[in-house]
Amino acid sequence: MTWAEAQDLAAGLMRAATGGEPDALADAEQRLEVLDGRSWLLLDDAVRSTAYASAPLSPPTACVTEVVSSLRRDGRVRQQATRMLARRDGRTATTALALRLLDHVPQVREEARRALLPKLGAHNAEAVLDVLLAGRERRHAPAALGWVLDTLLDRLSPVALVSSLLPSGQRHVRRWAFAFGHERGLLTSEQLLTAVRRDPDQWVRATCAEWLVEVTEPAGLRPLLTAKSVVARLVALTRVPDEALDDDDLVQLMADRSPAVREQARWRARRRGIDAAQWYRSRIGMPTAPAHVLAACLHGLAEVGGDGDLAAFTAFLHHRSVRVRAAAVIGVGTYAARGEALALLEPMLLDPGPRVSLATASALVPLGTSQATTDAAWASDQPWSRRAAWRVDRGRGSWDRVEADLRAAADDDPRLASLGLVGIRNWLTTKSATTWANLSDTQRRRIQKGVATGAFDDTTRRTLAFHVGIDRPPPPAPVRRNDSAPVEEPSPPARRWLRLIRRRA
Repeated sequence: MTWAEAQDLAAGLMRAATGGEPDALADAEQRLEVLDGRSWLLLDDAVRSTAYASAPLSPPTACVTEVVSSLRRDGRVRQQATRMLARRDGRTATTALALRLLDHVPQVREEARRALLPKLGAHNAEAVLDVLLAGRERRHAPAALGWVLDTLLDRLSPVALVSSLLPSGQRHVRRWAFAFGHERGLLTSEQLLTAVRRDPDQWVRATCAEWLVEVTEPAGLRPLLTAKSVVARLVALTRVPDEALDDDDLVQLMADRSPAVREQARWRARRRGIDAAQWYRSRIGMPTAPAHVLAACLHGLAEVGGDGDLAAFTAFLHHRSVRVRAAAVIGVGTYAARGEALALLEPMLLDPGPRVSLATASALVPLGTSQATTDAAWASDQPWSRRAAWRVDRGRGSWDRVEADLRAAADDDPRLASLGLVGIRNWLTTKSATTWANLSDTQRRRIQKGVATGAFDDTTRRTLAFHVGIDRPPPPAPVRRNDSAPVEEPSPPARRWLRLIRRRA
């Protein structure tokens, strides 16, 4: 939920609470039922900022009215609403009470503890912890979390608490449950292995893979070789002993989607005497190889191959798969001579795949290209081709960087325009005082046009004109001190001296 959405919800809840219509109250309660902990914190702040923050509410006959009252500015109103919520069951009332554990008024916090004390259990621990974990940076959150945890452990065993929270759909709660279970040694290898292979949260997958090493024999890590998490596959590659790792498994990981996994697999393959480059060449030559395998093999061959592999990369420059073409571009940029690389890669800036254009730009930057290399890409209707041209021109540095940023700042593509504006501001801050290269008359005119037409404020435009050494834009109309006396302009000799000071040798 965004802040604007929280404000809209707060206004709707206040209207329902002040109107007291049954249908509106029922709809409001349904909207509250699905909020997560972070959304409750936003709603708590948003209610106080609405125009209804002090409006009289209808009699508290509905849960929504009591919830809204518990979010209001007056601490006495919040305390009374918290006392009334203690009589209600359900997720909405429990979550609202948990929110008040973070209140800045001690009487409200104490009322919330008394209300939650008989309610806390395995059935609502997730709702309470979701709010407290979302607000863990608040002043009273550590004390609230400690009290809730002590209360839960008085009624549940640590194993039962962790088991009830591990399937939670709330990410913060699930992470906390895994961390709490690991600290107390409650997680089994089966639970960790299941989390590594199936949990939707990348942090949980990666962290559980590290923890699995502590409770499992190295040979038991072999199932992680096919895990979804890159960290899990790396853990398996580094910890599984040689006798438990087959050559077939190892070479398959040399074509992994992750560069880190491929590099680790090649390192272990070299220890066994496996020629990684030759294996990559054999897989590339297989007509039935999937696109992701071809791309991975081309990436690997670009790192461990030789000049004789250039023909293989060139053959895949027009493959139907975008990722394969991008990998072939990297290989051509690595092994082709400069003239041949420019001839092969320049048309790839116009590729219909954004990934290919980006890879081409990365390959062209070290080659020292000229302005003519990117002219066709700048004229393309494809925004990603123009972004690639910007990267290539900007990579030459000096005044070419300034010109590329000015050209990008005037582009129709919002993303490219923002990149250009940020580039100009960064240059003015960090590089403008150290850009001393000679500026040709042709490039000076192009930069002058970019400064004049760019979407800059007057201060930025004048600063650019000063550092580039071009005529400054026309000044604004003189400000008059009174109806008859304009501000005195510098004399012609003074203007000439100022112009000489701004220009650079």
